[in-house]
Amino acid sequence: MTKKIHLGWFTEYGPIGWDAQDATEGDWRGPDMYQEMARICERGMFDFALFADHLGITSSFGDSIDNYIKHGLNGINHDATLLCSMVAAATNHLGVGTTVSTMLTPPYLQARQTASLDHLTKGRVAWNVVTTGNIAGFLNFGVEQPEHDARYDIADEYLELCFKLWGSWAPDAVQMDRAGGVFADPDKVKPIHHEGRYFKSRGPLNVVSSPQGRPTIIQAGSSERGKTFAARWADAVIVGAHYLDDMKAYYEEMKQRVADQGRDPAQFKVFFIVKPVLGQTEADVQRKLAALEDPPESAIFTALAALSSRMNYDLSQFNLDEPLPQIDERQIKGGQTTLSRFYTAGRKPTLREVAKQEAAGNKGGITGTPEQVADQMQHIMETVGGDGFVIRVNVHERAYMQEFVDTVVPLLQQRGLMRTVYNGTTLRDNLMEY
Repeated sequence: MTKKIHLGWFTEYGPIGWDAQDATEGDWRGPDMYQEMARICERGMFDFALFADHLGITSSFGDSIDNYIKHGLNGINHDATLLCSMVAAATNHLGVGTTVSTMLTPPYLQARQTASLDHLTKGRVAWNVVTTGNIAGFLNFGVEQPEHDARYDIADEYLELCFKLWGSWAPDAVQMDRAGGVFADPDKVKPIHHEGRYFKSRGPLNVVSSPQGRPTIIQAGSSERGKTFAARWADAVIVGAHYLDDMKAYYEEMKQRVADQGRDPAQFKVFFIVKPVLGQTEADVQRKLAALEDPPESAIFTALAALSSRMNYDLSQFNLDEPLPQIDERQIKGGQTTLSRFYTAGRKPTLREVAKQEAAGNKGGITGTPEQVADQMQHIMETVGGDGFVIRVNVHERAYMQEFVDTVVPLLQQRGLMRTVYNGTTLRDNLMEY
């Protein structure tokens, strides 16, 4: 029997999707749209909602911020950490997480904020750890951007320090003994006296031990250095892979890397980013596929701008109707495998074809009626392994999420492939349940 499937929702706190013809009406700046989407996800027994975040408006595409501002693209983001608390308040079981940079956020502040959020959400917080590949944030903070692998060296110590801070209060330190006048046992709260190459902190954290003990750690690195980092620290990884053979190779490699770190691979989850093309009839599916095959130029532009932002590398310089020339991944300061995943096993798509795939968001190629989509999701789990899928849709695509939750999720549940109730009390409980 195929193991049960975990699901997550991945989006960002920004205007992406504001101009789509079928966009849900509402104000993306306020909490209501995100809270409603989160309630839909919770009805669908999702594990978490994860909000990407950026610390600056990039100029990666065409060497200008104007493109991103004019079209409301990547980089225009409000603070997703604050949004997490609003979404958690509107749900009871769904985990909430946000992207936070190890390069541009002091580690003590990050440890303190996530521990506080873990209390406020009763143990439902995740942290998507990034080392910030795009230079925009560094320019805004007025600091130099280290090279790709050096950022991960810094991140290793950053996580080491955060783990020490989260552990500086024993779980049973707080007594609140009114009769004895003792709030907490001093013997169970200790400074950490961390002095490393990059960071120094006395500790202890001034936030008491939280329900999870520490946030659930999520990571999305696919470079060699990023995979090493994830295998050491992460509870889960999310990855964009377009083909079954790539999915299987990544899954098996990451499970082995985790074992090599002395960790239990069963306590490490691999999520594949997908956006199935879903229709209630064959005719609906074919209509949607035809639209994706012939997107407007604006969609191509948006996709290339997004890819450029993710890589911190300008793709506007290349011919749309030719395959990309060989690019030394060491020149890419951001996601080093953002492009290479399109060119595996000798595949040579043109840049336009790459942009069309990116615009569709249908990594994994899942298409069909609800029954067919459920079949394909099951097939991926049986063939590839993996622990689940992250559905990447923006907050304006409420109708899509409702359709997926109302028609695909029940089929998976009927097959015993998804939970029908939340059994855990924390995000990590639910994530590690199966």
